[in-house]
Amino acid sequence: MPVRPLTVGMMLSIAVFPAAVSAAAGDFSCRNTAAEITCTAQACAVNTTGFTPIGATMRGNSLEVCAYSGCWSGMVDLRRQRGSHLVFHANLAQRKGGATLVFDRRKRTATLLWGNYALPMSCGE
Repeated sequence: MPVRPLTVGMMLSIAVFPAAVSAAAGDFSCRNTAAEITCTAQACAVNTTGFTPIGATMRGNSLEVCAYSGCWSGMVDLRRQRGSHLVFHANLAQRKGGATLVFDRRKRTATLLWGNYALPMSCGE
């Protein structure tokens, strides 16, 4: 079955919300168990088999991302909300650049944008 390429712009289009978050979303953890998506400036590739899931955890004002044998964390420096969608950004220690997590409180799903990854995730508490 052919995979429809995703653009980075498509993944980022949901990540910009003007309203500030008035209340914390609470702590939660997410994993990309269904697919691993990697993107370049030209297109994204979707892998649904043979990948190691990546985890993202929000605890208080800290975002932690764990991949393979390492974990990186940082304090959230951007927090926005529109409806049930929350956006968090943190610069992760020991890792150049930052991570953005878009979380849907009602559906308990998220999208993690980190490095070349654009990962759909399922979340729990």
